Amino acid sequence: MRSPTRAAVLALATVLVLTSLPAAPAAAEGYRYRVAWATCIGGSGYEQIREVIPCPDGSVLLGGQTNSSDLPVTEGCFQKQYRGEPMGSGHGGVVMGDCFLMHLGPDGREVRACTYFGGSKQERNVYGMALDRAGNVVITSATRSADLPTTEGAFQRTYGGPPADWMVAKLSADLTRCLWCTYVGGSGDDFPRGGLAVDDTDHVYVVGGTASPNFPTTAGVLQRESRGERDAAIVKLKPDGSGLVWATRLGGGGWDGLMGIRVDPAGRCHVAGHTRSTDFPVTPGAPQAACSGKSDAFLAGLAPDASRLLYATYLGGRDNEFAEHRLALMPGGDVLLSGVTLSPDFPTTGRAVQRALAGKNGGFLARLSAGGKRLAFSTFLGGGDAEFFLMPTVDARGNIFICGTSRSEDFPVTDGAVQTTFGGASGKWDGDGVLAILSPDGSRVLYATYLGGKGGDLVRSLAIGPKGEVWLVGNTASADFPTTEGVHQRRCRGECDAFCVKLVPVP
Repeated sequence: MRSPTRAAVLALATVLVLTSLPAAPAAAEGYRYRVAWATCIGGSGYEQIREVIPCPDGSVLLGGQTNSSDLPVTEGCFQKQYRGEPMGSGHGGVVMGDCFLMHLGPDGREVRACTYFGGSKQERNVYGMALDRAGNVVITSATRSADLPTTEGAFQRTYGGPPADWMVAKLSADLTRCLWCTYVGGSGDDFPRGGLAVDDTDHVYVVGGTASPNFPTTAGVLQRESRGERDAAIVKLKPDGSGLVWATRLGGGGWDGLMGIRVDPAGRCHVAGHTRSTDFPVTPGAPQAACSGKSDAFLAGLAPDASRLLYATYLGGRDNEFAEHRLALMPGGDVLLSGVTLSPDFPTTGRAVQRALAGKNGGFLARLSAGGKRLAFSTFLGGGDAEFFLMPTVDARGNIFICGTSRSEDFPVTDGAVQTTFGGASGKWDGDGVLAILSPDGSRVLYATYLGGKGGDLVRSLAIGPKGEVWLVGNTASADFPTTEGVHQRRCRGECDAFCVKLVPVP
C-alpha cells in the first residue's frame, strides 16, 4: 500500500418566507460533474462506509463496518478474519460487526490493502478516521468486544462495559500493524460518534456520549461529574495512546451526545451534538439561550485545556433536531453544522434558500459566526417528504457541500445533476443518496443531485480533491445502484453493500 503522509493529504485539502422549493439555477454556477467511476464494496452480509480520505495519487482510504466473513482482505493485513458475531445473531444495530479499512486504487479497481479490525462481539462503524504526520491511520468506534487487540502501555487495556466502550486505535499506513489500541470507558454505556480529530502534534481527540458514572475524566476540566442520564464527553489522548491529556463531560440534567469535533490552530475545540437537557450550559449572548423542543442541536467551543466554555448555544424548534455526522470549521472560525429537523419553527435566517419546512422532516444547514454569538445563516433544504444531511465540507471557492439522503421526488436538483430523478425506495425509511452545494451565505443552491437505485441509498460522507474531484461513500441496498464498467465490484453481494463514487468536474 503506497500511503501518503498526513501533511500531504491535508494539503489537498429571502426576506420572503419560502413556501415552495428554490428554483434550480440554470447554469449551476459552474458546478457540473460526471461520474468517473462508481463501485460497490462488500461481501455476502452487510457493509457501510462512513469515512473517506483521498490520497495525492487519487486513491482513497475508506473506513466502515461489516458483518461479512468474505471481504477481499489482502496479504499481510493486520486482521485477515472476521471475528464478530455471525450473521443471524440478531439486529445488526445491536449485535454483529467488525470495523474494516480499505485502500482503493485511483480508478476504483485495485484493492491495495484491506483489513478487518475488531473482537468477538461487535464493533460499530468507523465513526472517525484521520492520519497522523507519518500517514498512520487513527480510527474510533463503539465496541462490545472484551477481547480487542489492545497494546502494551495503552491507556485502558480492559473493557469497562457492558453494553459498550469507546475504542481508539492507530494502524500503520499499510494496514499491516496495530501501533496502539485502547478502550475508553467506564462500567456503563459509552459510545463515540461523529468523527475524531488529530492535531499537528498527533494528539487524538474523540467525542461521544457516556452513561457511566465512572467515565474517566481529568482534574481541572469543565465538568467531571455526571449531571443527567447521559452526558456528552470529549477526550484528548496522547499521541501514543498511553494516556489522557484531558477528558471532560459536557451536559445538563437530561440526555446529551456529541456528533463531531474540530480543533483550530490555537488548540480550541469546536463540538456539536444534540441534547434533551433544558439546562445545557449555554453562554451569555448565545443566539438561542433556551431549549425549544424535545431535542435540540447544540454547538459549543472549549478552551484548549477544556477548563471552560468559550461559547455554547442551542439550535432548534419545538419538535426534534438531531445534529449529524460531523461539523466543519471554516478558516475564519465560523462553524458549519448539518442535520435533520422535524420543527416547522426551526430558526432560519432572512436570506436562507428555504425558510419553510416542506415535508415530514427536513435537512438543515447552519453557519455559526466565530465566537458563537450569531447565526450567519440557517436554512432548511428538502422536498415534500424527508431528508437529512451530513458532512458539511467547504471547497476552495468557499462553497459548502453536504450529503445525505432524501425520500422526496421533488428534491431541488439542478441542471447538470448526475441523476435528475428519484430512483425509488423499497422500505419505510429508504431514500436516495443526495449531494448538494450551497453558496457561502446559504442563499443559493449551486448544485444538487440524487444518487441511487430502487432500494435504500445513503451518502454518509464526502471528500473534495485538489482539482475539484468529489468522493462520495455510503451504503446501498439497491440492486441497480449506478456503478461503472471495470470497477472492483459492479453489484451488491449482500443485503446491503457499501459504495464509493468519484465525481469529476465537467468544464
